[in-house]
Amino acid sequence: MADATVIAARRYSEQHPGYQLAYAGEVAVPVSLLTLDVLVQKRKRLPLVDEFVLRLADHGIHKIDNMAAVLGIDTPTVSDAVAHQLSVETVEYRPDSLGGRRVLLTYSGKRAVEELSTVTPQRTEHQRAFDRLLWKPIPHGRHDLITRGDAETQGMLVLPSARTGEVATGDVTPRMLNLLLERSQQDGGHSTVEVLSVEAIMRQPRLLLPAVLLVYVSDTADDQRFNLVVDDSLSESHDNALHQVGGLERTKIQIAPAVGEPVDLPAPLRKQRASYDVVRDLQRRADNPSPGDELAPTQTAPGSNHHDSVTARAELDALTVRSVPLFEHRELLMTALETARHRFLIAAPWVRDAVVTDDFLAKLETMLRRSSPTVHIGYGLGRDLAHSDKTAVNRLRGLERQYKSLTVAHVRDARPNILIFDDTWVNSGFDWLSFRDQPTHTYRPEEGTLVREKAYVDEQYSRYVDLFMGADAATRR
Repeated sequence: MADATVIAARRYSEQHPGYQLAYAGEVAVPVSLLTLDVLVQKRKRLPLVDEFVLRLADHGIHKIDNMAAVLGIDTPTVSDAVAHQLSVETVEYRPDSLGGRRVLLTYSGKRAVEELSTVTPQRTEHQRAFDRLLWKPIPHGRHDLITRGDAETQGMLVLPSARTGEVATGDVTPRMLNLLLERSQQDGGHSTVEVLSVEAIMRQPRLLLPAVLLVYVSDTADDQRFNLVVDDSLSESHDNALHQVGGLERTKIQIAPAVGEPVDLPAPLRKQRASYDVVRDLQRRADNPSPGDELAPTQTAPGSNHHDSVTARAELDALTVRSVPLFEHRELLMTALETARHRFLIAAPWVRDAVVTDDFLAKLETMLRRSSPTVHIGYGLGRDLAHSDKTAVNRLRGLERQYKSLTVAHVRDARPNILIFDDTWVNSGFDWLSFRDQPTHTYRPEEGTLVREKAYVDEQYSRYVDLFMGADAATRR
Protein backbone atom coordinates (compact mmCIF):
# COMPACT_ATOMS: atom_id res chain seq x y z
CA MET A 1 0.00 0.00 0.00
CA ALA A 2 1.30 3.45 -0.91
CA ASP A 3 2.19 5.71 2.01
CA ALA A 4 -0.34 8.57 1.95
CA THR A 5 2.10 10.85 3.76
CA VAL A 6 4.89 10.23 1.25
CA ILE A 7 2.48 10.78 -1.65
CA ALA A 8 1.27 14.07 -0.17
CA ALA A 9 4.79 15.27 0.62
CA ARG A 10 6.08 14.43 -2.84
CA ARG A 11 3.07 16.00 -4.56
CA TYR A 12 3.04 19.25 -2.54
CA SER A 13 6.69 19.70 -1.55
CA GLU A 14 6.97 22.89 -3.64
CA GLN A 15 3.54 24.26 -2.73
CA HIS A 16 4.98 27.52 -1.37
CA PRO A 17 7.72 29.22 -3.43
CA GLY A 18 10.51 30.49 -1.20
CA TYR A 19 9.72 27.83 1.42
CA GLN A 20 11.03 24.32 1.89
CA LEU A 21 9.19 21.32 3.28
CA ALA A 22 10.29 20.79 6.88
CA TYR A 23 7.77 18.26 8.15
CA ALA A 24 5.35 15.74 6.69
CA GLY A 25 3.46 13.65 9.18
CA GLU A 26 0.32 11.73 9.96
CA VAL A 27 -2.33 13.65 11.88
CA ALA A 28 -5.88 12.88 12.93
CA VAL A 29 -8.87 15.18 12.56
CA PRO A 30 -11.32 14.86 15.49
CA VAL A 31 -14.70 13.51 14.41
CA SER A 32 -17.98 12.64 16.12
CA LEU A 33 -19.79 9.69 14.57
CA LEU A 34 -23.41 10.77 14.91
CA THR A 35 -26.38 8.45 15.05
CA LEU A 36 -29.28 10.73 14.20
CA ASP A 37 -33.01 10.31 14.71
CA VAL A 38 -34.31 11.91 11.50
CA LEU A 39 -37.63 12.40 9.74
CA VAL A 40 -37.24 11.39 6.09
CA GLN A 41 -39.43 11.08 3.06
CA LYS A 42 -38.86 9.18 -0.14
CA ARG A 43 -37.97 11.50 -2.95
CA LYS A 44 -40.56 11.64 -5.70
CA ARG A 45 -38.99 10.44 -8.90
CA LEU A 46 -41.45 12.36 -11.12
CA PRO A 47 -40.93 15.95 -12.25
CA LEU A 48 -43.48 18.22 -10.59
CA VAL A 49 -45.64 18.91 -13.69
CA ASP A 50 -45.67 15.20 -14.62
CA GLU A 51 -46.84 14.35 -11.11
CA PHE A 52 -49.78 16.77 -11.35
CA VAL A 53 -50.72 15.49 -14.82
CA LEU A 54 -51.19 12.03 -13.31
CA ARG A 55 -53.01 13.35 -10.24
CA LEU A 56 -55.41 15.50 -12.32
CA ALA A 57 -56.13 12.64 -14.73
CA ASP A 58 -56.94 10.46 -11.72
CA HIS A 59 -59.38 13.15 -10.49
CA GLY A 60 -61.28 13.29 -13.80
CA ILE A 61 -59.53 16.22 -15.49
CA HIS A 62 -58.51 14.77 -18.85
CA LYS A 63 -58.06 17.77 -21.19
CA ILE A 64 -54.62 19.34 -21.54
CA ASP A 65 -56.11 22.84 -21.68
CA ASN A 66 -58.04 22.22 -18.47
CA MET A 67 -54.95 20.85 -16.73
CA ALA A 68 -52.98 23.95 -17.70
CA ALA A 69 -55.77 26.18 -16.39
CA VAL A 70 -55.90 24.36 -13.05
CA LEU A 71 -52.11 24.51 -12.65
CA GLY A 72 -51.86 28.10 -13.85
CA ILE A 73 -49.16 27.32 -16.40
CA ASP A 74 -48.97 27.39 -20.19
CA THR A 75 -50.42 24.60 -22.33
CA PRO A 76 -47.11 23.61 -24.06
CA THR A 77 -45.54 22.82 -20.69
CA VAL A 78 -48.39 20.45 -19.85
CA SER A 79 -48.21 18.95 -23.37
CA ASP A 80 -44.50 18.18 -22.85
CA ALA A 81 -45.31 16.45 -19.56
CA VAL A 82 -48.06 14.39 -21.20
CA ALA A 83 -45.68 13.43 -24.02
CA HIS A 84 -43.13 12.25 -21.48
CA GLN A 85 -45.70 10.15 -19.62
CA LEU A 86 -46.87 8.68 -22.93
CA SER A 87 -43.28 7.55 -23.56
CA VAL A 88 -43.15 5.71 -20.23
CA GLU A 89 -46.68 4.29 -20.75
CA THR A 90 -48.36 5.75 -17.68
CA VAL A 91 -51.02 7.54 -19.79
CA GLU A 92 -52.90 7.12 -23.07
CA TYR A 93 -54.00 10.02 -25.29
CA ARG A 94 -57.30 8.79 -26.74
CA PRO A 95 -59.84 10.52 -29.03
CA ASP A 96 -63.14 11.46 -27.39
CA SER A 97 -66.68 11.68 -28.88
CA LEU A 98 -66.39 15.44 -29.41
CA GLY A 99 -63.40 15.19 -31.74
CA GLY A 100 -60.83 16.09 -29.11
CA ARG A 101 -58.43 13.96 -27.05
CA ARG A 102 -58.37 12.86 -23.42
CA VAL A 103 -55.50 11.96 -21.10
CA LEU A 104 -56.32 8.62 -19.47
CA LEU A 105 -54.28 6.65 -16.95
CA THR A 106 -52.95 3.22 -17.82
CA TYR A 107 -52.56 0.49 -15.22
CA SER A 108 -48.98 1.71 -14.64
CA GLY A 109 -50.27 5.25 -14.29
CA LYS A 110 -52.80 4.23 -11.63
CA ARG A 111 -50.04 2.42 -9.70
CA ALA A 112 -47.87 5.53 -9.89
CA VAL A 113 -50.67 7.67 -8.45
CA GLU A 114 -51.18 5.15 -5.62
CA GLU A 115 -47.47 5.33 -4.78
CA LEU A 116 -47.59 9.12 -4.76
CA SER A 117 -50.52 9.07 -2.36
CA THR A 118 -48.79 6.65 0.04
CA VAL A 119 -45.54 8.60 0.39
CA THR A 120 -45.47 9.71 4.01
CA PRO A 121 -42.63 10.91 6.24
CA GLN A 122 -40.98 8.26 8.41
CA ARG A 123 -38.59 8.42 11.37
CA THR A 124 -35.39 6.46 11.02
CA GLU A 125 -31.78 6.33 12.19
CA HIS A 126 -29.11 7.93 10.04
CA GLN A 127 -25.36 7.71 10.70
CA ARG A 128 -23.15 10.62 9.71
CA ALA A 129 -19.57 11.67 10.52
CA PHE A 130 -19.20 15.19 11.91
CA ASP A 131 -15.87 17.00 11.55
CA ARG A 132 -15.16 18.69 14.89
CA LEU A 133 -12.47 20.95 13.40
CA LEU A 134 -14.71 22.26 10.60
CA TRP A 135 -17.75 21.83 12.84
CA LYS A 136 -19.97 20.41 10.13
CA PRO A 137 -21.04 16.98 8.80
CA ILE A 138 -18.74 15.34 6.25
CA PRO A 139 -19.15 12.59 3.62
CA HIS A 140 -17.36 9.84 5.55
CA GLY A 141 -18.51 6.60 7.13
CA ARG A 142 -17.27 4.47 10.00
CA HIS A 143 -14.87 2.61 7.71
CA ASP A 144 -12.96 5.87 7.08
CA LEU A 145 -12.38 6.53 10.78
CA ILE A 146 -10.01 5.21 13.42
CA THR A 147 -9.97 5.16 17.21
CA ARG A 148 -7.70 7.24 19.42
CA GLY A 149 -5.83 4.06 20.31
CA ASP A 150 -5.17 3.38 16.62
CA ALA A 151 -3.91 6.95 16.18
CA GLU A 152 -1.54 6.65 19.14
CA THR A 153 -0.17 3.34 17.86
CA GLN A 154 0.57 4.98 14.50
CA GLY A 155 2.18 8.00 16.11
CA MET A 156 -0.46 10.38 14.80
CA LEU A 157 -0.83 13.90 16.12
CA VAL A 158 -4.45 14.57 17.09
CA LEU A 159 -5.60 18.00 15.95
CA PRO A 160 -7.75 20.20 18.21
CA SER A 161 -11.52 20.61 17.92
CA ALA A 162 -13.18 23.90 17.10
CA ARG A 163 -15.36 23.44 20.20
CA THR A 164 -15.14 21.28 23.27
CA GLY A 165 -18.83 20.48 23.72
CA GLU A 166 -21.05 17.88 22.12
CA VAL A 167 -22.70 18.34 18.74
CA ALA A 168 -26.26 19.71 18.94
CA THR A 169 -29.16 19.06 16.58
CA GLY A 170 -28.92 22.66 15.38
CA ASP A 171 -25.40 21.95 14.10
CA VAL A 172 -26.74 19.31 11.67
CA THR A 173 -29.36 20.82 9.38
CA PRO A 174 -31.52 18.86 6.90
CA ARG A 175 -29.98 20.90 4.08
CA MET A 176 -26.46 19.79 5.06
CA LEU A 177 -27.52 16.15 5.20
CA ASN A 178 -29.38 16.28 1.89
CA LEU A 179 -26.37 17.79 0.14
CA LEU A 180 -24.20 14.95 1.46
CA LEU A 181 -26.79 12.37 0.42
CA GLU A 182 -26.75 13.82 -3.09
CA ARG A 183 -22.96 13.59 -3.21
CA SER A 184 -23.00 9.97 -2.09
CA GLN A 185 -24.89 8.81 -5.17
CA GLN A 186 -22.35 6.98 -7.28
CA ASP A 187 -24.41 7.15 -10.46
CA GLY A 188 -24.89 10.91 -10.24
CA GLY A 189 -28.64 10.56 -9.71
CA HIS A 190 -30.77 11.97 -6.94
CA SER A 191 -30.89 10.49 -3.46
CA THR A 192 -33.87 8.23 -2.88
CA VAL A 193 -34.73 9.92 0.41
CA GLU A 194 -34.93 13.49 1.65
CA VAL A 195 -34.28 14.49 5.25
CA LEU A 196 -37.07 16.70 6.52
CA SER A 197 -35.87 17.29 10.07
CA VAL A 198 -33.31 16.17 12.64
CA GLU A 199 -35.23 15.13 15.74
CA ALA A 200 -32.37 14.09 18.03
CA ILE A 201 -28.76 12.93 18.26
CA MET A 202 -28.90 9.50 19.84
CA ARG A 203 -25.16 8.68 20.03
CA GLN A 204 -21.96 10.55 19.17
CA PRO A 205 -18.77 8.64 20.02
CA ARG A 206 -15.48 10.45 19.31
CA LEU A 207 -13.33 9.02 16.50
CA LEU A 208 -10.64 10.36 14.18
CA LEU A 209 -10.15 10.91 10.45
CA PRO A 210 -6.56 10.29 9.19
CA ALA A 211 -4.95 13.22 7.37
CA VAL A 212 -1.49 14.59 6.57
CA LEU A 213 0.08 17.78 7.90
CA LEU A 214 2.76 19.50 5.81
CA VAL A 215 4.84 22.24 7.40
CA TYR A 216 7.08 24.57 5.40
CA VAL A 217 9.80 26.93 6.59
CA SER A 218 10.91 29.99 4.64
CA ASP A 219 14.36 30.09 3.06
CA THR A 220 15.19 32.85 5.54
CA ALA A 221 13.99 30.60 8.42
CA ASP A 222 11.81 33.38 9.86
CA ASP A 223 8.36 32.17 8.78
CA GLN A 224 6.36 28.96 8.64
CA ARG A 225 3.32 27.83 6.69
CA PHE A 226 1.27 24.67 6.72
CA ASN A 227 -1.24 22.69 4.70
CA LEU A 228 -3.57 19.87 5.65
CA VAL A 229 -4.13 17.09 3.13
CA VAL A 230 -7.45 15.30 3.58
CA ASP A 231 -8.57 12.50 1.28
CA ASP A 232 -5.33 12.94 -0.72
CA SER A 233 -6.09 16.59 -1.58
CA LEU A 234 -5.20 19.95 -0.08
CA SER A 235 -8.03 21.17 2.15
CA GLU A 236 -8.16 24.93 2.41
CA SER A 237 -11.15 24.71 4.74
CA HIS A 238 -9.14 22.60 7.20
CA ASP A 239 -6.18 25.00 6.91
CA ASN A 240 -8.44 27.92 7.82
CA ALA A 241 -10.07 26.01 10.66
CA LEU A 242 -6.70 25.07 12.18
CA HIS A 243 -5.58 28.70 11.92
CA GLN A 244 -8.70 29.75 13.82
CA VAL A 245 -7.97 27.40 16.75
CA GLY A 246 -4.32 28.41 17.12
CA GLY A 247 -2.45 27.06 14.11
CA LEU A 248 0.84 25.19 14.52
CA GLU A 249 1.19 26.30 18.14
CA ARG A 250 -1.68 23.95 19.03
CA THR A 251 0.15 21.01 17.43
CA LYS A 252 3.31 21.43 19.60
CA ILE A 253 5.42 20.75 16.51
CA GLN A 254 8.74 22.58 16.57
CA ILE A 255 10.78 23.17 13.43
CA ALA A 256 14.52 23.49 14.03
CA PRO A 257 17.28 24.26 11.54
CA ALA A 258 18.68 21.30 9.65
CA VAL A 259 21.83 19.87 11.23
CA GLY A 260 23.27 19.09 7.81
CA GLU A 261 24.65 15.83 6.59
CA PRO A 262 26.40 13.88 9.34
CA VAL A 263 29.41 12.86 7.23
CA ASP A 264 31.41 15.35 5.19
CA LEU A 265 31.50 13.93 1.71
CA PRO A 266 34.92 13.43 0.15
CA ALA A 267 35.72 15.92 -2.61
CA PRO A 268 35.12 13.44 -5.47
CA LEU A 269 31.61 12.74 -4.22
CA ARG A 270 30.83 16.43 -3.69
CA LYS A 271 31.88 17.07 -7.26
CA GLN A 272 29.59 14.33 -8.60
CA ARG A 273 26.60 15.20 -6.42
CA ALA A 274 23.43 16.12 -8.33
CA SER A 275 21.73 19.05 -6.59
CA TYR A 276 18.27 19.19 -5.06
CA ASP A 277 16.90 21.16 -8.02
CA VAL A 278 18.24 18.66 -10.55
CA VAL A 279 16.81 15.72 -8.62
CA ARG A 280 13.40 17.34 -8.13
CA ASP A 281 13.18 18.18 -11.83
CA LEU A 282 13.81 14.54 -12.72
CA GLN A 283 11.36 13.31 -10.08
CA ARG A 284 8.61 15.63 -11.32
CA ARG A 285 9.15 14.49 -14.90
CA ALA A 286 9.09 10.85 -13.80
CA ASP A 287 5.95 11.31 -11.69
CA ASN A 288 4.00 13.49 -14.13
CA PRO A 289 4.56 12.48 -17.74
CA SER A 290 3.32 14.89 -20.39
CA PRO A 291 0.58 13.68 -22.74
CA GLY A 292 3.18 13.22 -25.48
CA ASP A 293 5.10 10.82 -23.27
CA GLU A 294 2.43 8.18 -23.82
CA LEU A 295 3.89 7.71 -27.28
CA ALA A 296 6.57 5.11 -27.72
CA PRO A 297 10.09 6.55 -28.17
CA THR A 298 9.98 5.70 -31.86
CA GLN A 299 6.80 7.71 -32.21
CA THR A 300 8.15 10.82 -30.50
CA ALA A 301 9.25 13.46 -32.96
CA PRO A 302 12.97 14.29 -32.92
CA GLY A 303 13.66 17.39 -30.85
CA SER A 304 10.31 17.08 -29.08
CA ASN A 305 10.01 19.16 -25.88
CA HIS A 306 7.88 16.51 -24.19
CA HIS A 307 9.49 15.08 -21.08
CA ASP A 308 9.72 11.32 -21.26
CA SER A 309 8.90 9.92 -17.82
CA VAL A 310 10.71 6.68 -18.55
CA THR A 311 13.84 8.54 -19.62
CA ALA A 312 13.68 10.80 -16.56
CA ARG A 313 13.37 7.80 -14.25
CA ALA A 314 16.34 6.15 -15.95
CA GLU A 315 18.40 9.35 -15.60
CA LEU A 316 17.50 9.53 -11.91
CA ASP A 317 18.46 5.89 -11.32
CA ALA A 318 21.77 6.46 -13.13
CA LEU A 319 22.90 9.19 -10.73
CA THR A 320 25.55 7.71 -8.44
CA VAL A 321 25.65 10.68 -6.05
CA ARG A 322 22.58 12.86 -5.62
CA SER A 323 20.45 14.89 -3.26
CA VAL A 324 17.73 13.18 -1.21
CA PRO A 325 14.73 15.49 -0.52
CA LEU A 326 13.12 15.27 2.89
CA PHE A 327 10.04 13.35 1.74
CA GLU A 328 12.14 10.67 0.00
CA HIS A 329 13.77 9.34 3.17
CA ARG A 330 10.72 7.29 4.10
CA GLU A 331 10.51 5.91 0.58
CA LEU A 332 14.14 4.88 0.68
CA LEU A 333 13.66 3.10 4.01
CA MET A 334 10.78 1.06 2.58
CA THR A 335 12.77 0.40 -0.60
CA ALA A 336 15.67 -0.85 1.51
CA LEU A 337 13.45 -3.20 3.50
CA GLU A 338 11.78 -4.55 0.38
CA THR A 339 14.75 -4.92 -1.95
CA ALA A 340 17.96 -5.48 0.06
CA ARG A 341 19.57 -8.80 -0.92
CA HIS A 342 23.08 -8.77 0.59
CA ARG A 343 23.31 -6.26 3.40
CA PHE A 344 21.18 -3.82 5.35
CA LEU A 345 22.45 -1.46 8.04
CA ILE A 346 20.65 1.31 9.88
CA ALA A 347 21.63 3.52 12.81
CA ALA A 348 19.35 6.01 14.54
CA PRO A 349 19.17 7.50 18.03
CA TRP A 350 15.66 6.36 18.97
CA VAL A 351 13.39 3.44 18.21
CA ARG A 352 9.66 4.20 18.30
CA ASP A 353 6.58 1.98 18.17
CA ALA A 354 5.07 4.21 15.51
CA VAL A 355 7.87 3.25 13.09
CA VAL A 356 8.65 -0.32 14.18
CA THR A 357 5.12 -1.44 13.35
CA ASP A 358 3.74 -4.83 12.38
CA ASP A 359 4.27 -3.89 8.74
CA PHE A 360 7.88 -2.81 9.36
CA LEU A 361 8.67 -6.04 11.21
CA ALA A 362 6.95 -8.16 8.54
CA LYS A 363 9.08 -6.53 5.84
CA LEU A 364 12.21 -7.00 7.95
CA GLU A 365 11.45 -10.68 8.55
CA THR A 366 10.67 -11.23 4.87
CA MET A 367 14.06 -9.73 4.03
CA LEU A 368 15.79 -12.00 6.55
CA ARG A 369 14.09 -15.04 5.04
CA ARG A 370 14.50 -13.99 1.44
CA SER A 371 18.22 -14.36 0.91
CA SER A 372 19.77 -14.28 4.39
CA PRO A 373 21.36 -10.84 4.06
CA THR A 374 23.54 -9.53 6.85
CA VAL A 375 21.37 -7.08 8.82
CA HIS A 376 22.60 -4.60 11.45
CA ILE A 377 20.35 -2.24 13.43
CA GLY A 378 21.91 0.18 15.87
CA TYR A 379 20.24 2.63 18.21
CA GLY A 380 21.23 5.02 20.98
CA LEU A 381 24.15 6.77 19.30
CA GLY A 382 24.92 8.55 22.56
CA ARG A 383 21.35 9.80 23.04
CA ASP A 384 18.94 9.31 25.95
CA LEU A 385 17.39 5.82 25.73
CA ALA A 386 14.36 7.04 27.66
CA HIS A 387 13.06 8.39 24.36
CA SER A 388 12.99 4.91 22.80
CA ASP A 389 9.97 2.65 23.20
CA LYS A 390 10.85 -0.56 25.04
CA THR A 391 8.22 -2.49 23.11
CA ALA A 392 9.80 -1.56 19.77
CA VAL A 393 13.30 -2.47 20.98
CA ASN A 394 12.08 -5.79 22.43
CA ARG A 395 10.34 -6.69 19.17
CA LEU A 396 13.57 -6.13 17.26
CA ARG A 397 15.50 -8.22 19.78
CA GLY A 398 12.88 -10.94 19.47
CA LEU A 399 13.67 -11.18 15.75
CA GLU A 400 17.39 -11.11 16.56
CA ARG A 401 16.97 -14.27 18.63
CA GLN A 402 15.31 -15.99 15.68
CA TYR A 403 17.78 -15.00 12.95
CA LYS A 404 21.55 -15.30 13.26
CA SER A 405 22.02 -12.85 10.40
CA LEU A 406 20.42 -10.02 12.42
CA THR A 407 22.36 -7.93 14.95
CA VAL A 408 20.60 -5.35 17.13
CA ALA A 409 23.06 -3.16 19.04
CA HIS A 410 22.82 -0.37 21.57
CA VAL A 411 25.58 2.05 20.56
CA ARG A 412 26.64 4.15 23.53
CA ASP A 413 28.94 6.52 21.66
CA ALA A 414 27.66 9.49 19.68
CA ARG A 415 27.60 8.57 16.01
CA PRO A 416 25.81 9.91 12.92
CA ASN A 417 22.57 8.43 11.60
CA ILE A 418 22.98 6.20 8.56
CA LEU A 419 21.19 3.86 6.17
CA ILE A 420 22.98 1.36 3.94
CA PHE A 421 21.38 -1.30 1.77
CA ASP A 422 23.37 -3.38 -0.70
CA ASP A 423 25.56 -0.83 -2.54
CA THR A 424 23.59 2.28 -1.56
CA TRP A 425 24.47 4.63 1.29
CA VAL A 426 22.15 7.44 2.45
CA ASN A 427 24.08 10.11 4.31
CA SER A 428 21.52 12.11 6.29
CA GLY A 429 20.54 13.33 9.74
CA PHE A 430 17.06 11.83 9.22
CA ASP A 431 15.86 9.85 12.26
CA TRP A 432 15.17 6.57 10.49
CA LEU A 433 13.46 4.79 13.39
CA SER A 434 11.57 7.68 15.00
CA PHE A 435 10.43 9.90 12.14
CA ARG A 436 6.87 9.39 13.37
CA ASP A 437 6.05 10.52 16.89
CA GLN A 438 9.38 12.22 17.56
CA PRO A 439 9.81 12.23 21.35
CA THR A 440 10.86 15.90 21.39
CA HIS A 441 8.28 16.99 18.75
CA THR A 442 11.19 18.71 16.98
CA TYR A 443 11.65 18.20 13.27
CA ARG A 444 14.24 19.46 10.83
CA PRO A 445 14.15 20.00 7.05
CA GLU A 446 16.85 17.41 6.47
CA GLU A 447 18.27 16.95 2.99
CA GLY A 448 20.55 13.98 2.50
CA THR A 449 22.83 12.48 -0.10
CA LEU A 450 22.45 9.11 -1.77
CA VAL A 451 25.74 7.47 -2.74
CA ARG A 452 26.09 4.48 -5.04
CA GLU A 453 29.88 4.46 -5.33
CA LYS A 454 30.69 1.01 -3.96
CA ALA A 455 34.12 1.81 -2.52
CA TYR A 456 32.71 4.63 -0.38
CA VAL A 457 29.69 2.55 0.65
CA ASP A 458 31.96 -0.32 1.69
CA GLU A 459 34.06 2.05 3.80
CA GLN A 460 31.05 3.36 5.74
CA TYR A 461 29.59 -0.11 6.10
CA SER A 462 32.80 -1.55 7.56
CA ARG A 463 33.11 1.36 9.98
CA TYR A 464 29.60 0.84 11.38
CA VAL A 465 29.80 -2.96 11.50
CA ASP A 466 32.93 -2.65 13.64
CA LEU A 467 31.10 -0.15 15.84
CA PHE A 468 28.11 -2.49 16.27
CA MET A 469 30.21 -5.54 16.96
CA GLY A 470 32.15 -3.60 19.55
CA ALA A 471 29.00 -2.60 21.39
CA ASP A 472 28.47 -3.88 24.91
CA ALA A 473 27.59 -7.59 24.54
CA ALA A 474 25.09 -7.34 27.34
CA THR A 475 23.08 -4.80 25.41
CA ARG A 476 23.70 -6.27 21.98
CA ARG A 477 22.35 -9.73 22.75
